[in-house]
Amino acid sequence: MTKILDTAEAIFAANGFNGTTMQEVAKAAEADTALLRYYFTDKDGLFDAVLERRAHEVNAVRMSALDAYEAMAGDGMTVEGIIEAFTRPAFKLIAADEGWQNYAAIVAYINSSRGALREVMSAHFDVGSRRVIALLKRALPHADEHEIYWSYHFFTGAFTFSIGQTGRIDVLSEGKVSSLDFEAICDRLIVTLGAGIRHLCERDMSVPIDQTVAELVAPRA
Repeated sequence: MTKILDTAEAIFAANGFNGTTMQEVAKAAEADTALLRYYFTDKDGLFDAVLERRAHEVNAVRMSALDAYEAMAGDGMTVEGIIEAFTRPAFKLIAADEGWQNYAAIVAYINSSRGALREVMSAHFDVGSRRVIALLKRALPHADEHEIYWSYHFFTGAFTFSIGQTGRIDVLSEGKVSSLDFEAICDRLIVTLGAGIRHLCERDMSVPIDQTVAELVAPRA
């Protein structure tokens, strides 16, 4: 069973959901397709089993870190501290081995998908997302609730793209930095998102960010 799930995880990470077939997984895992259908029914069942297998562990370590941080900091929590508690445990797991890296690539793929895959994301990860949103509201008690939700939107987007290991920054930097350097990513993600979220939640949204840009993009009469 472990070999089948490991194999499926690697193939889903490489090809996405639509680009993967049960026959392909069975062949790579040296198993009969009928055996896969017996245990998982169809590709949807196999995909959900792959996702669920590690979701419990990452959710557990993440929630433990968030609980510990809230207990320690209380009303003194910072946006940066919340982001670190949410992301650092996941980055450590992902850095540990190739299996976790494949899993992270699948999560990144799902988070940028619509339809049924979005429902899969909600089923496994909404509990952690709602916990973070609640903590952000506590850390930023005067923030407009809309900006808290937008903050999480940008936060989770940046985080899931970063765990996707696309290699794009490797190319653009000509190898100076790597999308596999998870410790460096985590350190910088905390700083970047922390500053951005605090500024977003504190600024007057009726004032243009840059008057020059606002004039350039304003509709012409």
